Amino acid sequence: MVRANIYPAPDIDQPFLGVYLTRVASGEVYAGTTAISALGRENYGILQGAQFGETLNIVFEIAGMYLANHQNFRQLVYTELLKYRKKNFFFAAVRKLMPELGYDYLIVSDKVGIRPQLINVREKKLEMDYVLEKISDSLHVLNAILSAFTSSLAFAEWIVDQSEIG
Repeated sequence: MVRANIYPAPDIDQPFLGVYLTRVASGEVYAGTTAISALGRENYGILQGAQFGETLNIVFEIAGMYLANHQNFRQLVYTELLKYRKKNFFFAAVRKLMPELGYDYLIVSDKVGIRPQLINVREKKLEMDYVLEKISDSLHVLNAILSAFTSSLAFAEWIVDQSEIG
């Protein structure tokens, strides 16, 4: 039923794409959420790989952002947390993209990834675009949240233009 990737229309006020369907080279189709906050830099599970000090700092920063509510952060938190519930929100979001899919088509997977979403801790908000840092003879691209975009030739040309090389 799914012959190509299917994405929802993005909400430009939120940094996350939402639930989407991705067909991979093997022919399998993954229904995925964009990102759920991890409590550590190398945390691929709820607490797996989390370090106490780092986790405490992340929870403190997220709480500050929740209270400040810049970029409608509270609504983002509620929306992202609901994606943990396969039966309700997640399946309903998948059905919006592909109404023909039945609940039994979804199989829980342990396939995960880390999305590099930067948080501006001074302003208590999520960075919504790329952040470039030039250091002598190098240019660092931060907040490169979309791997497909970062592999495009147009992005490469933009990086070259920004780095003032060649």
